[in-house]
Amino acid sequence: MKPGKTVKILIINNAEPGISEFSKPLERIVSETDINFHFETIEYPDCQTIRFKSADGILLTGSPQGNDIVEHHLPYFTWLKTNETPVLGICAGHHITGYIFGAKLYRSKEPESGDYEVETVMDDPIFSGIPQKFKVKQMHNDSISLPSDFKLLATSKTCKNQIMKHWEKPIYTCQFHPEFYNHDLVRNFLRIVERKSMQTD
Repeated sequence: MKPGKTVKILIINNAEPGISEFSKPLERIVSETDINFHFETIEYPDCQTIRFKSADGILLTGSPQGNDIVEHHLPYFTWLKTNETPVLGICAGHHITGYIFGAKLYRSKEPESGDYEVETVMDDPIFSGIPQKFKVKQMHNDSISLPSDFKLLATSKTCKNQIMKHWEKPIYTCQFHPEFYNHDLVRNFLRIVERKSMQTD
């Protein structure tokens, strides 16, 4: 990457337009990480008109919407199947991405909400500086199985698939909300984006 080159991060807000409780924290993390990172936030219906190759990395936010969010959002995310740009999907972004790649969607009997412990089960650059067990913020009713194209990176006692990564593509997703407690995980993803941008520049 050339000195001073801007790394472009696209934040896709999976909440309904006007709701920014999940996108705003991500905007702050990106803006505070490095002067060479620049973000643009769009609403999920705009995915159909965006050229994703112009972004170096993509963040898919969570959403407070109800249990039909995956089915409702799927038409806007078909590009994920052929996408080569690094992606970090969070909560709803985790479910949508997993479902696109063949995961089963499960409806929990009780919501997983509050502070929970997650444990890594495989080494990966996204865990740089993060202990094997760490506290996370959970806010979900649904969970997903592990698609065959993905490997499991972290798990918990209450929800098996906490973090997964595509075996070949730079696509990560997590069940919890790292924009609240785990900023280092988001920053590590941004560094992965930066390194890939350097390699392809």
